[in-house]
Amino acid sequence: MTTISYKRATKVSLKYVMISIVLFIVLFPFFYLVATSFRPQIEFLADVNVIPKNFTLEHYQTIFASQRAFRYFSNSVLITTIVTVVSIFAGTIAGYALARSKFKLQIILAIIFMFIFIRFYPRIAIVVPWFLIMNDLRLLDTIWAVIILHLGLTVPFVVWLMYTFFKGIPVELDECAAVDGAGFVKRFVTVILPLSMPGIASASIFTAFLSWNEFLLASAVTREAAKPLTVTIAGFVTDKGTLWGPMMAMSALVVLPMVIFALWLQKYLVKGIMLGAVKE
Repeated sequence: MTTISYKRATKVSLKYVMISIVLFIVLFPFFYLVATSFRPQIEFLADVNVIPKNFTLEHYQTIFASQRAFRYFSNSVLITTIVTVVSIFAGTIAGYALARSKFKLQIILAIIFMFIFIRFYPRIAIVVPWFLIMNDLRLLDTIWAVIILHLGLTVPFVVWLMYTFFKGIPVELDECAAVDGAGFVKRFVTVILPLSMPGIASASIFTAFLSWNEFLLASAVTREAAKPLTVTIAGFVTDKGTLWGPMMAMSALVVLPMVIFALWLQKYLVKGIMLGAVKE
């Protein structure tokens, strides 16, 4: 018994050591980012300590004193919200339609591959074509240009993810609901949709992250009025030097909304998993 207890304690200790190492690797950059945002400007090149010797709020005061910062924040929130809602709505319906379609498997796989293929090629390859298209449509420097570009990236991902998830839900559930007299819309909303909450929550998180953090395409079609926060951060690199303090403070503020969003959706993700595990 002593030997078994010793082996078990060793395994548990190794597990927690590995978890601690992974957490350190993942969280240390964020900790350093937040700590640096409170570092005085004079310490950036003169001191390499992780924790600043002197704390200051001047960088956050600089950001909040600018009215443009609130406009850029509003742009990011509006773009991410519209992209997430439209992507989840369209991707969920399309994924369910493909999962329950009567087409041959080869045709369905070809359609899914076309959606996934959009995720394969590098984004830099489509920057110039998209810029020219938005210029012809007179949508440059508008949030709609950014929304359209982001939808081209997020909708295929949501379709592929939800198709995979719906394939795991038995078709017998649809058939039982149909036998009870439920129409297509009713059985989708009352039967399938609650069971698909884990997939919807996961797709929402990844879609919001992608739209919120996307930089390259947004920087190509925005100038001033429609700039999101990610493009604003790049603006702190000037010809006179890099404004490290405001850049770190803005970066810390950019990360915070997505952390809150992920924590808020986590409970729905767990509820969906628990609901899907219950058999009546």
